[in-house]
Amino acid sequence: MKKLDFPYPFSGFDKTTFTNCFTSVYMHLEGVRGNDKYECAKKQGKPCDNCGNCRRTLGGQQEQLFFLFDTMCGRSALRLRYGGELTEWQKRIGDCEEEGHGTDENIDFIFGFAGYAYEKITGDFKHAIANSIDAGKPVIAKAKAGAGRFRVIIGCDGKKLLEPNYKNAQKPPKKPIKYDELEALYIIGEKIKPRYLVEDGLERMIAVMEYNISEGLWDGYIEKMGLYTADSLGNASIDEKKNRMKRVAETMWYTFNCHNFAEVFRKYRPDDASGIDAAVYEAIGDMKRLGNPALKEAWDQISGPCNGYTHDLAWSLIGLEECVDWKKHAAGYFGEMVELTLCQIKKNDEEALEAMKKALTILQQR
Repeated sequence: MKKLDFPYPFSGFDKTTFTNCFTSVYMHLEGVRGNDKYECAKKQGKPCDNCGNCRRTLGGQQEQLFFLFDTMCGRSALRLRYGGELTEWQKRIGDCEEEGHGTDENIDFIFGFAGYAYEKITGDFKHAIANSIDAGKPVIAKAKAGAGRFRVIIGCDGKKLLEPNYKNAQKPPKKPIKYDELEALYIIGEKIKPRYLVEDGLERMIAVMEYNISEGLWDGYIEKMGLYTADSLGNASIDEKKNRMKRVAETMWYTFNCHNFAEVFRKYRPDDASGIDAAVYEAIGDMKRLGNPALKEAWDQISGPCNGYTHDLAWSLIGLEECVDWKKHAAGYFGEMVELTLCQIKKNDEEALEAMKKALTILQQR
């Protein structure tokens, strides 16, 4: 039996997607260590004093690195269509159950941004896995089907593949993957100079955000919830009102990806105590350049008034969907309140885009 020591947890913000698995594997490759025995005011029943110690744990560092890869590939800037049809950027990133962020384009970007060579193989799995484990490197595997398409292989015992504890991941795999369930493997090569830098990540995010606006993705929801729109909520049946509000709430749960987005840039605000290993984090895609004082205004705008505000507004719409009684006369006017809230979220996205463009211009001039 051959098995690597792999103590790294997974992000609770996602299933075992490619991004989630890659983040934990990246920590293994870089030898990241954490401190799970830390001082904490909250543990002592006191208010949080923002010391940042909890972020120095393995779980805390994995979360921050997950936010980084999730944001730079563009996924945390995605927005959904009201009707549920995948957008072009969702398809490119693989933001669906069938792909798990695992399109060739997205995988190549994340590997290139992190600065590692890799090889995708679709056959001779046994030899490839054995050779990688012998070299001290886990293997990222893609299953043929199922939720959380990606797995991490840390060893083999005859015909049995060994995987880590998918601690914290949403809906973790219940059974170990078998050789005949594998679709592809991603064999990790040498550490190389990153092929994609922070500017490439910002450009990718900007492209996603511009697409959201040009496609009028929020307008689809506003049309359904407004009282004076062509498809007025006032003309809908009680069941239809419920269905429309349910769809809004479902989308708000998804829109919490704005938290991932904000956290990446919040790190570069002076009032943030991230606690992550700067040598590991800032070397990725030359992230240390985001600490340029000239970018502070943009990061303050993105992490606070834009994405922070959207996060709070999303909770309000989720709460409304949970308690509204559409049979009451006054409830007929809630649609206008929802419409105004969605218009503000749309405005927040537009302002975040402008801040991102300004930041990119500053980076490109230096």
